[in-house]
Amino acid sequence: MTIGARYDDILDATVGVLARRGYHHASIREIARAADLSLAGLYHYVRGKDELVFLAIARALEQLIAELDRALHESRTPEGKLLALIRTHLDFAFTRNAAMRIINRDYELLPEPRRSEIVVKRGEYLERGIAILAELDPYRRPPQALASATTLLLGMLNGIARRPFLRSGEDIASLAAEVGALFLYGFLERTAAVPALENPHDA
Repeated sequence: MTIGARYDDILDATVGVLARRGYHHASIREIARAADLSLAGLYHYVRGKDELVFLAIARALEQLIAELDRALHESRTPEGKLLALIRTHLDFAFTRNAAMRIINRDYELLPEPRRSEIVVKRGEYLERGIAILAELDPYRRPPQALASATTLLLGMLNGIARRPFLRSGEDIASLAAEVGALFLYGFLERTAAVPALENPHDA
């Protein structure tokens, strides 16, 4: 097994233990056991729990950002970009729930300067959402208002990326269309443009 593959296995084990146990209760020994390593063997790759948590969160964020960038690259309209953001976030949160959980929860417990490095990466993801909303916004709202709206959208997606809202990956496209229509047009107003969001190939 290559060193890169071994690191991936270790970080996968770290994500699983952290998501299940939380930062304070997850032990380096438990992570080593989940990675099928001795404690000494794990210390051959990393210096301790803080480094493991940092690497696991950083990798999860990099994966999420890369998937969003690929989806945005294939989108041709501002509405399509919004739908790409919603679909990507729902898919990641549903299929890799443990990774999304540590992105949203455990980074705050990291010591500096690692916490700030994760904050920067989280900011990169948020900025993509802000840029999408800015492109859609006819009222030229200030950046802070767009940031609040983006944070609200992502928080809502985190909350519904689970049963009973999603039962399988096949539900993601239809739920994304519903959320996109609700976010774009509001709860009380339905327009003829809504069905256009329901076909991913129109994005």
